[in-house]
Amino acid sequence: MVIKCPVCGEENADDATICKACGAPLEKPSEKKAKSGKILLAIFIFAILVVVAIVVAPIIYKSVPSHNKTDDSDKDGMPDEWELANGLNPNDPSDRTKDADSDGLNNFEEYQMGTDPQNADTDGDGVPDGLDLIPKADAGIRVAITKTRIKDFVDFPRKPTGQIFARIYVDDNLVGEVPSEPAELEIDKIYDVNWSITTNVSDDRSHKVRIELYDKDLIGEEMLDVNGDSPAKDKAGYYLEANYYLGTHIGREQSDSSDGSNDGNSGLQDDKDAMIEYVITTIDMSAL
Repeated sequence: MVIKCPVCGEENADDATICKACGAPLEKPSEKKAKSGKILLAIFIFAILVVVAIVVAPIIYKSVPSHNKTDDSDKDGMPDEWELANGLNPNDPSDRTKDADSDGLNNFEEYQMGTDPQNADTDGDGVPDGLDLIPKADAGIRVAITKTRIKDFVDFPRKPTGQIFARIYVDDNLVGEVPSEPAELEIDKIYDVNWSITTNVSDDRSHKVRIELYDKDLIGEEMLDVNGDSPAKDKAGYYLEANYYLGTHIGREQSDSSDGSNDGNSGLQDDKDAMIEYVITTIDMSAL
């Protein structure tokens, strides 16, 4: 028996492994048959797997329950997807009225408000969700002076500008000074400014905001009169106070203006009148 070279056609002995004429590797007929058999077996197995997949897959798919955003298997008003994501049972309607985290809100109320039914303080501000007016955010306030005007000469000897800054207090605690460095402003000219400061406050009550405006010169600083309601010459008659309630949503605003020359002392040399416009806003401190 001979083995014919597949490259050059030379006949070789049946025990040869390479062609004596061209050196090409030789394959015995028995090896060819074995390789062909393996290929056919692999094709057969693959075909069986395809058939099984086509037949079985629809059965498995139908047996697995689906939970999309609108499914509510137990009709408790909470979608299955939300219940599963928050450790509740989508087939138990009684969990609607349960309070899993003992924060004063039942599970359905937690779903409506967007809070975590497994966390009594979703925003981590120390106030339980059931008592928190803004339970999804760590609420704070931003106090911003948006416009100002210095109406009287503030320095001695008189000069046409002043070094102006503001101190802002919340609940009698100094929050800070704005701007970071006093701004040199001309007398009797309206300026659009953005002097703002933020602070964290509790959600459960109103807060007292106090704005004091100052001029700084070589010998010190002097408070200017921005209180248009009080003609008093003491400190309380010069600064501005406003009560601010956070409300129930981020973004709530309260804006106003005050002009010290409206207190009846306009034009007096030592009155040092000034005007400010301001905005107080409820903000999410965790987003800063």
